[in-house]
Order: sequence, then structure tokens, then C-alpha cells
Amino acid sequence: MSAYLAGDRHDVNDVIWAIRTLEWTIGAIFAVFIPFRWIIWAVAALYWSISLWIKKHPNPPYAQRLLRLNQTMILVDIVLLSLVVSVTGELHSQVFILYSVELLFLAIYSSIFWSLWGIAAIWVSYGLACGDWMNPELWWREFILGFIGVSATLLGVSLRHTIRKFQQNSLHLEQVMALKTLQESVLKLSSLSDSIAAILQTGIRLLDTDGGYVCQQTPTGRHVISQIGFDVSKERSFWERYESLTLDRGVITYYPHLENHAHRQTSFGLPDPKTRELILIPLRDQEAIIGIMGFTRSQKKPPLSDRRVILEGLAEMVVNQIRFEKAQISALKRGRLLAVLERVGRIVNCNLEMSTLLRSLHQASAEELEIDSFFVALSVPDDPSKILMQYLFDDGKEYAPEIMDVGAGAPTEHVLTTQEPLLLNGSMDSSQPTGSFRIPKSAIIVPLIREGQVIGAMSVQSYRISYDEDHMEFVLSVASQAAIAIKNAQLYQQTESIALTDYLTHLGNSRQFSVMLQEAVDYASSTGSSLSLLLIDSDSLKKINDHYGHIAGDAHLQFVANVIRRNVRSMDTACRYAGDEFVVILPGAHLDEAVTVGERIRREMDGKFAWNDSMIGTTVSVGAAEFFVPMTTEELFTAADRAMYSAKRGGKNRVAVS
Repeated sequence: MSAYLAGDRHDVNDVIWAIRTLEWTIGAIFAVFIPFRWIIWAVAALYWSISLWIKKHPNPPYAQRLLRLNQTMILVDIVLLSLVVSVTGELHSQVFILYSVELLFLAIYSSIFWSLWGIAAIWVSYGLACGDWMNPELWWREFILGFIGVSATLLGVSLRHTIRKFQQNSLHLEQVMALKTLQESVLKLSSLSDSIAAILQTGIRLLDTDGGYVCQQTPTGRHVISQIGFDVSKERSFWERYESLTLDRGVITYYPHLENHAHRQTSFGLPDPKTRELILIPLRDQEAIIGIMGFTRSQKKPPLSDRRVILEGLAEMVVNQIRFEKAQISALKRGRLLAVLERVGRIVNCNLEMSTLLRSLHQASAEELEIDSFFVALSVPDDPSKILMQYLFDDGKEYAPEIMDVGAGAPTEHVLTTQEPLLLNGSMDSSQPTGSFRIPKSAIIVPLIREGQVIGAMSVQSYRISYDEDHMEFVLSVASQAAIAIKNAQLYQQTESIALTDYLTHLGNSRQFSVMLQEAVDYASSTGSSLSLLLIDSDSLKKINDHYGHIAGDAHLQFVANVIRRNVRSMDTACRYAGDEFVVILPGAHLDEAVTVGERIRREMDGKFAWNDSMIGTTVSVGAAEFFVPMTTEELFTAADRAMYSAKRGGKNRVAVS
């Protein structure tokens, strides 16, 4: 917390110091008619003098100085407040209220341990200032101060946790954006060594290491492409020893505490006797390991093994650059066809956003082939019977992504199962997915394979011409590049946390709900507008799964989602929270309005679900809660959750309020 408050965003320290100065200024104004008012005036003057001095010396370390001053003045303020209480009426003095301000400062700056000590100090100081320990009024006020202190401490813990999460997410996003910027910039460099050097420089900065290197394993031996911070050739025995261990394991290998292993320094010759950490990342091109990337660090910092996303991203870019160089050499040898592949490689490798990537892939392929229909279908994890039609262009129209069944024996299913490409001429039927459902004259369907695993299929189709083996070779080459880029785009999407839609119901998922609820609560808190929340739970899913199977259960969940979607406004947010639980955020709605929406949903659900031409008696239980300041998102959700369980206990098929 201290580090955060001392950073660039040090306005918190400014605000706290301003509050402290204003606190004593107001005290000085109201102290005009009390004895010993000069004490309060002197304290107010002291704070104003310090404020003016700070303004005249804004240079670094201004933020750190103000942070320490704010922390120190908490104790000073407690002593001064106790003195003022003592001379302005003891137990009759209303100055004790200002202790609550110091309790707030304690909660912001201190851990639970020091906050509790601060509360105890305020108790003792106030008791000593009043002197009358047997007076019930004193203990009542002590109780109030203690309650305020504990409440502020708990809020401070939540604030620090939120700030830490914000910092982690911000750092994660900054690193991902740095990787994206790097990936775009290295494509502008002409040589492999320059590209690898740029990747290493960015890696050293992101990982906060002393040096790094990349070497490639070639048929003729080990070849160092680039090195920064040390000379690998001077410690050959060291590097070959640890590289061989990493190559044998085939995974990222972390070697901490090297400074404690003197025999390693003697036997293998560390690059620096002070080196503490070494991490080696195998560069994997599908099944083959084509090289090693390594980073070293001599200072004690968070372990490099915690930066796996960055390490994998850097390694992926290095592999892409090595592969890209091979593709360029191959393009020069094989002529025009592979020259087009080189352009395709440039296009797909500079895009991490999925829709832009696939659209660019389609356009690049269309420059070489006559394409009337083009699709990229991705495998659905844990459900081989379905595919995600991520991109579909047919007969001049682009279609939205959707989940589709993979027909048994269909060409796409054959490619996904056998991992073998298909060239079809005049031998297709209507099972081949196209937007217009026309039967193509010719089609090429190839698997998208990444590290030996099929992640989907890509297809080009024509209603006019017939493709040949050369065309299929081109599509296969494009697919090999596309598989890497698509996998990178998926990783980018995961890292950016933009997968916010539940694939079964097409409502938002729990992550989207968390983000949208926090935004709604923040808006309602700042504007004073109303906000309500519905928590909807199916009473019938387990019965449907047990009696009719999970396919019927999925259909039931989709039915619930459609009912919810029909009964909410465009400004509302409906999400599938987990399993058979759904949530609806209703901005601008009071509790009675939320109950009305819940009743509409409940009535439309009551016994309306049909399966195999028969009606199934299905119901939902709904809990409704309204937001009031200063509730948190967790408290609002808990209130709706309790209301929903109250509806369950009351017999189900009803709406209950918190």
C-alpha cells in the first residue's frame, strides 16, 4: 500500500494532507470562544506552514516525503487531539469526533496489526485526556471510536486488496500490450538477429533481469542468434550443462538460488558469481525443440517462474521469427506460391485480435485463390461433437460466429478426426457448412495443428473452379501459419480477459457479470441512482438432467436464457452466473420494479418448457435485492442470493426480496 501511495498516483497523499490541514483549520475557526484556543491556532498554523513548504519543494522525492509525513502525523495528531480535548472541556469537549478522521487515516496507511494498535492508542489517549474512567459516557464514546476504527480497518483491508488486484491486472495488461507492440515492431526489422535482439531487450525490461540470450539448435550444432548482458561463448560449459537439462525435460526450467551453489560456479562457470536466478525456455516448433532462450538475474526480486505468460509469449515470438526466416528462405526457393505465403505470414503474425486476424487471413488467401466461401472452425473443448464457426464468409457475406454440430462423416469432421487435409471436387453434399448452404464445386479443408494438437479446421471453397494439389499445398502452408496466429490470438483473448460470453446461452458469463456489476455499483454510488439485482435459479435442471439427459438440460438452460432475454431491457445486463443460476443487473430500477421483472420471468417459465413434443413442469426461484450506499458488490450479490434461497425455502416458483 505504501509503495502504491508513494508512486506517480500520489494524489491520495495530497488529499489526506489537505483533509488534515482543513481539520485543524475548522477547529481553529470554532475555537474562537474556548479557552486555550491559541493551542489549536498554533497547530493549524503549523500545518499551513508545512503545506506551503511542500508546495515550494515539489521536486522528488516529494511523494515519498509526503507519505512519510502523513504517517508520522497520525501519532502527532492523536497527541494534539488529546491535549485539545483536555483543555477544551475533557468529556464535554466535542473535539473527540476528530479521532474518527485519524482512524480513517490509520485504515488507509496501516496494516490490521498497526491499525489495532492505533485504535488502542486513541482509546488510552482519550481516556487520559478525559480522566474520568468511571464515567459511562466515556466508555460509550470509547465504544463508538472502537467501532469506527474496526470498520475503517476492514474497509482499508478491502481497499488495499482492490488496489493490489488493480496493480496486478494493470501490470498484466501492460505486459500484454508491450508484447503486442513488440510483435508488431519486430516485423519491421529486416534480419533475424535484429528481431531477436529487440525481443530480448523487451524481455529484459518486462522481466527485470540482467541479461538474456537466444540460441538455435541446428543440424550443424548450437548457434547463438543474439545475447545481451553477457557473452555466452565465455561460459560454454555452464550453458551447455543447463541447456541439456532443459532440453531433456522439454519444459520451462527454473534454477533459483544459484548463489548458494559454489560447486556450480566452479564446475560450470556462472556468467556472474552473484547470479541468483536462471530460467531457460525451450523454443518449441510443434514437436521439435529448435532452440533455447534464457534470462539471468542477480538481484532478489519476485521469481522469474511467476512470469510464465511473458516467458511463453517471448518464446512464441522468437519461434515465430525463426520460422518466419525459414519461410522467407523457402519462399525464395519455391517461387511465387511461397512468396504469397510470406505475405500471409506477415499478415497473420501481426494480429492478435481474432476477428481482424481471420479477416486478414481470408483476404490474403483470396489474393492467390479464387474463393467464394471461406471458413475457420475451432474445436470446442471437451465437446468433439461441436465446432465454433469462428469466421464464415460465403457468397459476399460475412456471418457471425456460432456453435455448430459436426455432422458424423462430414468432410470437416473427417479432417478434425484424422488430421489429414481433404481436396474435394464435385463430391460434396449439403453437410458442408456454408452460409448460403449452396453446394460448392470444389473445396479444400485442412486441419489447424498447433504443437501436434488439432485446434480446428480451415476451408476455402469455390462455386466456379476446381482446386488442385498446388492450391492445397498453398492452403496447407497458410494453415500452418494461421494455427500459430490463432493460438496466439486465443492466448491474447484469455490474457485480456475478453471471453465474456457463455457459449451455451449466449448471455454474459460470471466474469462479465463481475465487471458490469462493479461498474453499475460505482455509477449508482456516484450519481445516487437506483440499482437492483435479480438472482434466478432453475428449480428443475437436476430433474431434467436425471430424466431426459444433459442435452435436454442444456436446452432448458437455453430456454431460461431466452425467457430472461425477452423480459429485460436493452440497458439491463443478463448473465449466466454458474450452472443453473442466472443474474440480471437492473440499473435505474427500484426493488418493486425488479420484483415485477422477476415475476414476468417466473410466470413465463412456469411449466412452459417443452422437450420431445411434451411439456415439462419447470419453474424458477427468483431473489431480488436493491442497492443502497455504502453497499459493496459482494453485499448486493449476497442480499440477492439470500432472497433467492428464501424463495427456495418458501416452496420454490416464487420471487422473494432481501
